[in-house]
Amino acid sequence: MISSVATISRRLSARLISLSSQNKHHRILHRHSSQRFTTNATNNTKEEKKIHDVIIVGGGPTGLLLSNLLSSYNIHSQLLLDKRPINEVLKHPQAHFINIRSMEILKAELPNVYNGVINEMPNVNEWDGFHFGGSVLLSESDNDRKKKYDFSGGRSLGRVIHPVREQLRVGQSGDAILVSKMKSLNEGDVVSSATNNIEGDIVSSCRPAHLAQNKFVKLLLEEARRQHRQKNDKEERDHLRYGEEVINISEQHMSDTNNSIKDHYHNQTSSPIITIETSHGQTYHTRYLIAADGIHSFTRRHCKIPMLGDSSMQNLINVHFRTNDKLSRLLMQRSCSDTSSHNQAMLHFIYNSKVVGAFVCHDGTKGEWVLQIPFFPPYQTIENDFDMTKVRDMIWAGLVGNHRTSTTQEYDEELKFDILSIRPWTMSSLVARTYLNKSKNMLLLGDASHSFPPAGGFGMNTGLQDAHNLAWRLALLLLNIDRVSTSSELVLTDNILSKYEQERKPVATQNAALSVRNYQRTLRIAKACYLDAQHPQLLTSMLSSPPMNMLPLDVRQEMFRRLVKVAMMPLGSLCSESQSLHADHIEKNIKSILESGGSLPLVFPRFELGFSYNTNETPISNDSDTAGYIPRLKVGHRMPHVLVEVVSSDSADSGSIKQMSIIDVSSEMRRSHKTSPPMFTLLVICPTNSIITRVYEAVQCLVRKWNVPIILVRVLSDKSRIQNMDESELHKDIVSVVDMEQKLLHLAHAERFLANHGEGGSKDDDVRESVLVLVRPDGHICQMKYLHESESYSIGLQMIDDGLQNALG
Repeated sequence: MISSVATISRRLSARLISLSSQNKHHRILHRHSSQRFTTNATNNTKEEKKIHDVIIVGGGPTGLLLSNLLSSYNIHSQLLLDKRPINEVLKHPQAHFINIRSMEILKAELPNVYNGVINEMPNVNEWDGFHFGGSVLLSESDNDRKKKYDFSGGRSLGRVIHPVREQLRVGQSGDAILVSKMKSLNEGDVVSSATNNIEGDIVSSCRPAHLAQNKFVKLLLEEARRQHRQKNDKEERDHLRYGEEVINISEQHMSDTNNSIKDHYHNQTSSPIITIETSHGQTYHTRYLIAADGIHSFTRRHCKIPMLGDSSMQNLINVHFRTNDKLSRLLMQRSCSDTSSHNQAMLHFIYNSKVVGAFVCHDGTKGEWVLQIPFFPPYQTIENDFDMTKVRDMIWAGLVGNHRTSTTQEYDEELKFDILSIRPWTMSSLVARTYLNKSKNMLLLGDASHSFPPAGGFGMNTGLQDAHNLAWRLALLLLNIDRVSTSSELVLTDNILSKYEQERKPVATQNAALSVRNYQRTLRIAKACYLDAQHPQLLTSMLSSPPMNMLPLDVRQEMFRRLVKVAMMPLGSLCSESQSLHADHIEKNIKSILESGGSLPLVFPRFELGFSYNTNETPISNDSDTAGYIPRLKVGHRMPHVLVEVVSSDSADSGSIKQMSIIDVSSEMRRSHKTSPPMFTLLVICPTNSIITRVYEAVQCLVRKWNVPIILVRVLSDKSRIQNMDESELHKDIVSVVDMEQKLLHLAHAERFLANHGEGGSKDDDVRESVLVLVRPDGHICQMKYLHESESYSIGLQMIDDGLQNALG
């Protein structure tokens, strides 16, 4: 597709009406990237230091995505610092689910990373389900195996499949389907409940992905280094500094600097320069400091920004382990035609007398697993309750059920696994009180600004989408920062960064609440196994209160362990070869929950695609978390996915390039023209000759006023319209696309009908109207207008101006 766009771009070399201003941007960028300023050191000597545009603290997925996006926007005066050595960052899987919206962002902005995720993630058959049972390996699947390896396997209590095999359709819910309610499921089959509309249009060109965070980070890291090498002519030190910790942050106002610096930063006199010191003895200076350094963010603590919410919902132990080839093959076997009997799933919720926990299968074929186990300090300790030997027993019991021999030394030598790490962590639901410091030059991103329970996978995805929202704002601000203000031009202010917080914080708050509800769904499943999460809490509360708290701690710890062991003993029936009424009751309870849609979902269409940046709009209701997504052509919403053909308006006989989503047109044009600044897109749907001329003139005027790039896209319903255009219609600076089924026009009319409660205009009026839709660089709509051909030039001018004001602050 990119090569085809490149061919078109040669014919449309002057199409992007902002090219003249972009050349100015590049000159400005080169000038301020090489600036130096002088600071007074403690020894009263002067040392010249480079002022970076941006320093990012934190080199996980969110920080790396921001760095990549800034590089793609030609902001190369940046550093990324992370206190962890790079081998540590690339070692632990951590998060693993990339939802639909995040995949759309990767596809549009970083196609190399998107393709890498698609190529490296496991086959969807290995991760489209969740399994509930006595162990990962099932007791009924292979009798020969039981004789050979001398272990029982566990009873399957239920298995659900999620709708991730194909793209979601309009209105299709994200409900998981109990396997027993389905016919035999073959590779490529669509997973859908009876209430799902699987015949409608798809809502995205992307599907979600399952890839361990360490592998995802490696792809982002490779892309960041590639972009840095490609865009820097001379050899420079790697801008990604792992193993370098920020130990001090200070700010220096312009009033404290010399006159040459004041002259250069005349438009930024109120913003201090940030100085950071690192564990390597280095001092760096930057205009903007972005904190992507996690829940324990040093930068956030420096800014004295508190986190609000529940900081300790549950303590857990994360165990990262790797199975050898033979054990991996055994665990991933798919020998049965009955889809409820094989072992493959993304998550295994395991309940037996030795372990209650969730096994996360990051890549079963390659043996990558994580086990999450509830942890109750101070009555449990890592040293006494989760040492290597005890954790090994828990893993073995969770994988294969009850082993008939008595000690871990008698494991079969050919079936092995290695424990790579045992780490405690605390699950929380928190959102920062604010995302910016008072100077608006330090901003929080990702886990530094919010922390959710992992259920639903919203933590990393919300962070990635934070970075997407912030990157274009920061790039436009930096590219405008040195521009001399005239009476005919506006200078962007830090209000554009305030809009970042105004938009992303409500989304984080909404996702935090959803993640808590998802976590509570897992507790409901545990309760069906007669394990109530309130019981350990009541027990710890009792042991911490008089008179029990008068007993020595080690005595109370032993009491806690014995009571927990007694509570878990009945779960042994789930790994027993004999019939058990207790196990039958548990299976009945769980299947009842799963049949009624009570399972933990994986796909949340409305929350992934339907969130809005319109502050006047009511937040998404929680009456049905998995309800289907209905596209809206409405201010604040993501631009709906519609397939269009991009056509050369000055060479109609050349036909069209490949189809692409209207969402991707702006990024494709930006890449094919090798232009860097973030671009707004103005769609003119079904325009007349007079309207497109007036809109073209308005866009030229507003590009000069705001000094931001705008690509003008004419949306036609018929390719033959191009052939019949006269010279006055063939503007060189207009990209033409064809929407053969007029889906965008239908969405626009449907939106007006909703707004007017059914009292909209007649069809005849609709035919004579064009629709103007201004789309931000991140794909969200910032203004819409229904424009009649009799309306004046000033109407279109005002509409675009209002949209830019809405987006830029």
